Amino acid sequence: MVIARMLGQQEALPLWGEKTQLALLSQLLSLMRPSSLRQCLGAETFPSCPEQQPKAKTELDHKVCYLCHSLLTLAGVVVSSQDITPDQWGELQLLCMQLDRHISTHIRESPQAMYRTKLKDLATQTYIRWQDLLTHCQPQGQYFSPWKDI
Repeated sequence: MVIARMLGQQEALPLWGEKTQLALLSQLLSLMRPSSLRQCLGAETFPSCPEQQPKAKTELDHKVCYLCHSLLTLAGVVVSSQDITPDQWGELQLLCMQLDRHISTHIRESPQAMYRTKLKDLATQTYIRWQDLLTHCQPQGQYFSPWKDI
């Protein structure tokens, strides 16, 4: 619910239940994309003075990365607090794809902006952690066993 509120989506979500948390989180991951956050936060007008615009853009970039970092940390807490069952395997797999598609690929690293590199590192660490969870909760029908047919 905290992530939904921070993204202004609490009305659009049905009642938050334990079984639906991963599915609803995958809907919110697309809104956590830095470009989407920039549009939401950038609704504030930039200063009319051209000299102050680069500073305002840098501050907006800091805010976007900080918000994305906070939301991604919360998403990691939601997933790690779940007891992932084989029934939720597909939802977690979708979360991994969403994370890679919407967040990891949309962060441009820069030597002048180390905060972006830290955000990309967090996204990568989260992706690895979720992939690790996937291997531990894989449904039984997904395993290949050469002894099964004998």
